[in-house]
Amino acid sequence: MGTVLAIDYGSVRVGLAITDSDQKFALALKTIPAEPKNECFEAIRRIANDERVERVLLGLPLSLDGQEGPQASAVRAFGNELTNNLGLPLEFVDERFSTKSSTLAAKMKGLKSPDAEAARLLLETWLEKNSNRY
Repeated sequence: MGTVLAIDYGSVRVGLAITDSDQKFALALKTIPAEPKNECFEAIRRIANDERVERVLLGLPLSLDGQEGPQASAVRAFGNELTNNLGLPLEFVDERFSTKSSTLAAKMKGLKSPDAEAARLLLETWLEKNSNRY
C-alpha cells in the first residue's frame, strides 16, 4: 500500500498533507507557493516520487448548497494540469467545511498558515470515509 497526498489548492499557497504507508494517519506536510505553476508542479512531483504516492486528493470548494463556483473551476483546472504532470489517480474531495476548521486548528497549533492543516483535515476525512475501500 502506498501513500495518499492531499492538496489544498489556493491561488497564492498550496497546502500538502500525506498519509503514512498504511494509510492510517494523516500528517500535515508543508505549504508551497502556487506560482510559478511549473515550480509548484515540480515540488509536488518530487514529493509524490519521494513518498511513493499512489493517489492524490484535491480539495474542491463547493458552496453550502453543493454548487461549484469560480474557485471550484480554478481547482478543477489545476487538477487537470496536475494529472497531466503526475500521471497519478486524482480524486476531488468536497472541502466545504474544512476551511473554518483548519483555520481554528492552525491557530491552536500556532501555525502561520492553515493550508497544510486544511490538507490534513481533508485527508483525515477521506481516510475515515474510505478506510475499507482499498
